[in-house]
Amino acid sequence: MVNAPANPRESAGFRLIIGYKFVKAALMLGVALWLTTAPGAAFRTLNLVARDLAEGGLALRASDIVADAFVEQRGWSGEQSSPGLDSVSSAVEAVLLLSGKTWAQWVVIVGLACLIPFEILSIEHRPGIGKFLVLGANAAIVAYLAWVQMRKTRA
Repeated sequence: MVNAPANPRESAGFRLIIGYKFVKAALMLGVALWLTTAPGAAFRTLNLVARDLAEGGLALRASDIVADAFVEQRGWSGEQSSPGLDSVSSAVEAVLLLSGKTWAQWVVIVGLACLIPFEILSIEHRPGIGKFLVLGANAAIVAYLAWVQMRKTRA
């Protein structure tokens, strides 16, 4: 049996997850800014990609709530706010993992685990390769982080 590093943030798995979260946050922020500055062109270009990445997840549900408050007043749509919320949540998850705190890792585990049923429903509603990739990534992250936490508890 291979011993885990003393600091879990030193493991390749944690570095990969944190890197993924920061890259996803940056990409989704770019999408959100594009949708804000050039909504017509951006929406037409990114419609399928944005739906594959965000539809059915907690970010879209939250953006629907926010959108309901602003659509009539400002003409905003859930598709415009969802990438921004996804960017923020990914960045927060990366920062929590960087903290190295056990409670912070459990927050990420529980948060991502709560998204999995919505992602499955989204795939059931309209399958897409992006949705399968996001579901697989989130399931793998939850499994890995939970496995690390259980190993810590046993040690």
